[in-house]
Amino acid sequence: MDEQTDQLPEGNSSLRFWLLLAALAAAGVAWLSFSPQKRHEALGKLGQLGELRLRPLTFEGETLALDDLKGKVVILNFWGTWCPPCKRELPEIAELANHFQPDSGCLVLAVSCGQAGFDPNNSLTDLALDTKQLLKTMQLRLPAYADANGVTRLAVKEAVGFSGYPTTLLLDGEGVIRHVWEGYSPGVGAEIERLVETLLASEAGRG
Repeated sequence: MDEQTDQLPEGNSSLRFWLLLAALAAAGVAWLSFSPQKRHEALGKLGQLGELRLRPLTFEGETLALDDLKGKVVILNFWGTWCPPCKRELPEIAELANHFQPDSGCLVLAVSCGQAGFDPNNSLTDLALDTKQLLKTMQLRLPAYADANGVTRLAVKEAVGFSGYPTTLLLDGEGVIRHVWEGYSPGVGAEIERLVETLLASEAGRG
């Protein structure tokens, strides 16, 4: 009887080699996909905000335009009283506003947004009442703004896209969008604070 061997025919050996190579390549892609990403080692320049027009909603004051923010690092947060993730995030935004006082070089602009449409001017009374009530219930001290007719949100959408709430942007002193957060995850406030401090140091270095 002929001695049997475990070797595959030459053609099958070649096939096995290529299958193994493909498996290793796939494993490499999977490792790259799921390995931790160092997303915040540097602040990217994502786009220039073309327009900003925000009206004070829960306090008396002047309408803010983009020129009013020149030279300031800005945390621009869009949220809604009707939005559960926004309400979970709101205490962290209020803490940022308390931490970064106006003379710190950073402004926190919390923009309360209605659930339907783009908050026309004639609907801001109800929006103001809802916003004040929520802030009172949550015991938060946070000046809130309104984006009447969605002017600022449309500008954000044109620059980097706008897909839902909450959405937070970090702007540098030239109105350039340096980072965007969509949705809420616990600890985002600390992450924003770190990036603001980095950007403030960078702005001071250029000055």
